[in-house]
Amino acid sequence: MKIIITFLLISISSCDQPKIEIPNNYKETKIPRESSIELQNLNYSDDISIKLEENLIVTYPTPRKSSSQLKFRDGLLIGYNHGEWGGELIYKTEKTEFVIKEGNIISIFELNGKIYFLEGLAHLSTNYGEIYEVEYFNKKFNYKKKLELPDEPQVFQIVNGKIYIGTFENFVIINNWKIESLIKGFWESLYPNSLIIENENHIFMGIRGGIVEIRPNEKQLKFYTKNK
Repeated sequence: MKIIITFLLISISSCDQPKIEIPNNYKETKIPRESSIELQNLNYSDDISIKLEENLIVTYPTPRKSSSQLKFRDGLLIGYNHGEWGGELIYKTEKTEFVIKEGNIISIFELNGKIYFLEGLAHLSTNYGEIYEVEYFNKKFNYKKKLELPDEPQVFQIVNGKIYIGTFENFVIINNWKIESLIKGFWESLYPNSLIIENENHIFMGIRGGIVEIRPNEKQLKFYTKNK
């Protein structure tokens, strides 16, 4: 299983009028049907990450990483994700290192003064996703499940307190620890890897083989691929 963990977001506007431009060498393409030849061919394409330069989407090769980390007190919280071979959340200082939780840790982040981590795995018949809160009391770590996701989280970002997550096959917006919006995607096995958020109703996501444009309020998707 290929691991793609990239966290990229640019938020530039609060209005609902589209301003971001698709690359000139990309065109809108019909969204592939489930189990179609078109979808299978996309799975053999390059992984495309996106970023914004002066309102123009620019593509670049997707970076690879299998760990994430967050500084905490005099050490580091480190999450490892090795796909079907497992993973773990550890705490490491210059003097000690110990496991807090076993599992595929996608990312660790802070929100409103608290620490959370994303966990999940999509492999064979397994496909799950969860968000946990890290607790620290009397020099001891613990964790509690905060929210269950529909499937494995693969890319995320936080804007104005909302969590935007591209999962293995869906797009989720979380507000006040409730799923505010859930959009069924077509990108199963196409590994979402990067986000550009113009506003909460105009989002772009890089995936293997192309760029997805998402309109959560209308639950509308558009797909762009590179000209041949």
